[in-house]
Amino acid sequence: MRFLSSLILPAALLLGGCGETAAAPAAGGGAVIEVRDAFIVEPPEGRDITGGGMHISVQGGPVTLIGASTDAAQNVELHTMSMENDMMQMRKVESFPVTEEAPLVLERGGNHLMLFGVGPIEAGSQIDVILTFTDESGTEMEVVTKAEIVPPAG
Repeated sequence: MRFLSSLILPAALLLGGCGETAAAPAAGGGAVIEVRDAFIVEPPEGRDITGGGMHISVQGGPVTLIGASTDAAQNVELHTMSMENDMMQMRKVESFPVTEEAPLVLERGGNHLMLFGVGPIEAGSQIDVILTFTDESGTEMEVVTKAEIVPPAG
């Protein structure tokens, strides 16, 4: 099941850019997932790998983020970032829980999306990112959000 942010929450279009919000009710009328401040970092010249983030909250019951995709990349993975033996370690994970008490924050230097095989994207533009969730019953749902392309950290 796919929910388009522009159909579910028309007011989100007024927020524009990095402040855009996507919201979608989970199947069966349970949880409502809200995604805001989605971004993808413009890859450095000559590279096709980059990261991205967003804030995800839920009301009405917990959900689990189990995947992401975009037409702008060949593959998107969920990653953690941690410090081990004075070195940053990045690891692929299968999922991230999202609850009312613990929204999910994906960000630079922390848990994040990792995009591989990224096509040409430029800072200031936007791309659609499809997020796949499951609820407690195992029902899968998708939320489509706009992610702003931001410049690399300088």
